[in-house]
Parts: sequence; C-alpha cells; structure tokens
Amino acid sequence: MNEGTPGRLHGLRIAITREQPGELAGLLQAEGATVVHSPLIRVVAADHSELLRLLASHEYDWVVFTSSNALRFVVVESGLGHTLVPGGKTGKSPNVACVGESTAEEARGLGLHVHLVPRRQHLKGLLETFAALPGRGRVLYPRSEIAPPTLREGLQALGFTVDDPVVYRTLADKEGMQAFAAQLRRGLDAVAFASTSAVHNAVTAVGDALSQLRLYSIGPSTSAALRDAGLEVAGEAAEHSAAGLAQVIIEKENPRD
Repeated sequence: MNEGTPGRLHGLRIAITREQPGELAGLLQAEGATVVHSPLIRVVAADHSELLRLLASHEYDWVVFTSSNALRFVVVESGLGHTLVPGGKTGKSPNVACVGESTAEEARGLGLHVHLVPRRQHLKGLLETFAALPGRGRVLYPRSEIAPPTLREGLQALGFTVDDPVVYRTLADKEGMQAFAAQLRRGLDAVAFASTSAVHNAVTAVGDALSQLRLYSIGPSTSAALRDAGLEVAGEAAEHSAAGLAQVIIEKENPRD
C-alpha cells in the first residue's frame, strides 16, 4: 500500500474475538481497518499431572500441536520443553508436527525442530499428511479440554497409538462478551472468529444480531460452529493462521473490487 493511499479495508470496523489481538490486528490495521478487540475467551492451564505421567511412561515418535495455546502450555507453562529436544535416556526427541505455519514458527522460536506442516493447514490436511507417512508409532497430542475427537480418532484409524492429555481449558470471557455486545450496538461490519468457543460465546452474547454482520472463520471447525448456529460464513481462511484469516477478509471485503 502506497503512503497516502487508503488501505483495502479502509472505513471498516472489524471485531477480533480471540484472547489476544496479535498478528491479526496488525494485518487488518495495515489495510486501514478499525480493529475492535473484544475477547470472548480466556485460556487457562489445566492440571498437567496426566501429561507428566505420560511423558514419564512412554517415548513418543510424534508430538502434534494444533494451536499456539497447546504449544505454550506444554513448552513454556508446564516447563516440559526439554522433553522435546534431543537428549534423555534414548538421546532422541519426538518428531514435531504443527497444524499450520504460524504454530510452526512459534515452535521454532521456542527451540523446537518442526518436522511436519501439512500443505492444507487444518486438521484434515494434517491427517492426510500422516496417512502418507511410511511408518506408524506413538503420538502425543496435547489438547484443549473441548477439542473435538477428530484428530485422535483419525490418527488411531490410521494405525497410530495416540495419547491426548488436556493441557488447557477455554473459559468464557464475561467482560469481553459484554464489550462485544456494546461494540455491535455502536456498529460493526465484520467479525473474525478463530475458535469454536468464540463462536458459541458470541451467540450467547448477542444471539441473532450476529446475522447482521459478515462473519469470517479461521478453519472448517469454526465454520461448522457458525453454520450450526444458523449463521452464514462470509469466508474461511485457506490456511489455519492469522495471515490466512486476514487474507480471506481482505479478499472478501476489498471495497475497490
């Protein structure tokens, strides 16, 4: 965008509903959008005793991260990051798989070597990539308390042994829900959703009023949550990342097209 040239999202008010605005806010603001951060979820650590027990009992061929939250709670919050780097009694560490490039970048920043990122950056793409691997083995899949069984069951169907300890919980942000309702009354053009929990909390906060807005989704699960609530999906990110979500919003909302 040239200096002095309005961005492709100029004049639009777009709500971000994730816990932290992060990269997505910067990408939308760079295109001229007014970003309204109304967090609808809070992410908190779960009891890590099950994770500790599994790591003490088993050696893993793969550890799979499907979100930056899972990565953060395993590597940083729990203090178990050392188990994912070379060393220990066998002198090796599990291979690391990430659902998307943004999660992979965070993993690399924490010192992990990422071995696998699917071309189609969502759960189905991850399963397709695992299906093409020459061998099987034991997988550690640290997850949210409300994660659907899609990945665990898919990997098991492919012949992998899967342990999926809960490492974090997603709670409703009551204050954020009230702020979201207030912002909607002031006027919004679109909303960006990055989780099914945020969709559910938005519906709780404002109900059918969401149908007045253009609703964007980070991936298939989030889109399904919107449709299950009777809402139309204006666009779904091609890759499960902030950049992918920003791109689909820009493509659909560009007022000059």
